[in-house]
Amino acid sequence: MSQKKNMSDDQRPIYVSPRSLRSLWQEYRIYPNRLELECRVALHKLVILADEIIEIEIRPALVFADLFRGKSFAYSFPLKMDGADCRRHVAIKRKTGFMKHLRFTPDDPDKFVEICKSIMKKK
Repeated sequence: MSQKKNMSDDQRPIYVSPRSLRSLWQEYRIYPNRLELECRVALHKLVILADEIIEIEIRPALVFADLFRGKSFAYSFPLKMDGADCRRHVAIKRKTGFMKHLRFTPDDPDKFVEICKSIMKKK
């Protein structure tokens, strides 16, 4: 019974960024061991384990402009899951996957990154 309780604890999100116009009506969730990002562009939910995240940070609007801000070509042309070009957003670099660089706009980018960094430290 305690094993089921531990598994259900893992199923409750720590943080939920609700659907909004800013996120193109997609929901982003942080769990104790992973992120779940709704992605209508890829037509499914992306699940990123905490130990797969190499880097997470807040970036300014205009994603392609990172090419001129000293970032790499791959970093400047990521999978944009919503309107990340229009406002401050979260950038994730992960270890695996077809697109290793992701950009999306949660309701509170600062809080989202802070919580993500806390689950990364637990690995």
